[in-house]
Amino acid sequence: MRGWTGQGFTRRPGAVGWGFPMGVLFMMGVLLGCGRDDVEGSQERAMVEDASAVEEGQDLERGQAAERGGSDWVLLRERLTRRLAEEGDSIHIGIAVLDMETGRSLEMNAERVFHAASTMKVPVLLEWYRQSELGIRSLDEGVRVHNRFRSVYDGSEFVLDEDVDEGLIDALGQELPARRIAEGMIQVSSNLGTNILLELLTADSVQATMARIGAPEMQVLRGVSDIPAFEAGLSNRTTARAYLRVLEAIARCEVTSQASCDEMMEILEGQEFRSEIPAGIPDSALEAGTRVGNKTGSITRILHDGAIVQPTGRAPYLVVTLSEGYEDKDHGSRTLSDLSGIIWDTLMEEEPNP
Repeated sequence: MRGWTGQGFTRRPGAVGWGFPMGVLFMMGVLLGCGRDDVEGSQERAMVEDASAVEEGQDLERGQAAERGGSDWVLLRERLTRRLAEEGDSIHIGIAVLDMETGRSLEMNAERVFHAASTMKVPVLLEWYRQSELGIRSLDEGVRVHNRFRSVYDGSEFVLDEDVDEGLIDALGQELPARRIAEGMIQVSSNLGTNILLELLTADSVQATMARIGAPEMQVLRGVSDIPAFEAGLSNRTTARAYLRVLEAIARCEVTSQASCDEMMEILEGQEFRSEIPAGIPDSALEAGTRVGNKTGSITRILHDGAIVQPTGRAPYLVVTLSEGYEDKDHGSRTLSDLSGIIWDTLMEEEPNP
């Protein structure tokens, strides 16, 4: 299978992730403050809770598992169900797991629709690499950094009130390589970088690629803080199944070359938010070389993570955990970390002895 080399994703010699200082906000590119993963504007954060009520009818019964491919992953399902039972009725969690070593998969609430938050940035990353290989765009092209965007709904102008990528803010009015902007979009979850790249790609092209790979439920309809579009019902949404499918397309190199897949994995590995899926992987495994490339997403009462986990000496496994309802973000992080730990422990227990 493409994307898996036997030792795993190859690493470019001397490649390092970009690191960016946190806590910088800006209004029209000049105000300072902030340090959240996904800052979609106070207006949108307030409206997400109301919008989520529409989706409640799509929620599967808690603990029900929908498994693909005839999987008989009974032990993992039982362990996850027991852990999920500890959460209150107001908490909704969707889980999707795929082990590329054995082909087994497991889904729990994987068809429930959630606000995508910053998980939508992974499709943007994938589409930029896809278009780069076609010669439509380039990772090395200079992209002008700006903070004025047009709503996809009515064409009205809007700006972002804040962002966490200090280097991007400092470069307003200048050009930066597209690769640099893409790294900031993932690694510090820059909303400004996301909107700049999405404006060039177009949401339609991203959505078309999602449909081609079999993930139409990953709906990238607009940029961040496009309030007119949000109020008109154009909201970026996803399911655990769809997000896992996006990660699978990267892990298997289905739409880009091996080199591009390797670069995307390195970018995901450099993400600074590691309190959910990565936190469930034992330190000893990480020290032994296990790689975790992940992308989180969080706004009010929404907390997600999705990851490509590559233990040493075996093919990767993929995990997506989406959640809604946590008033205490730390509580949500602990829960998603626990679920990740259960998945790791179960897979490693079932590994055949050498």
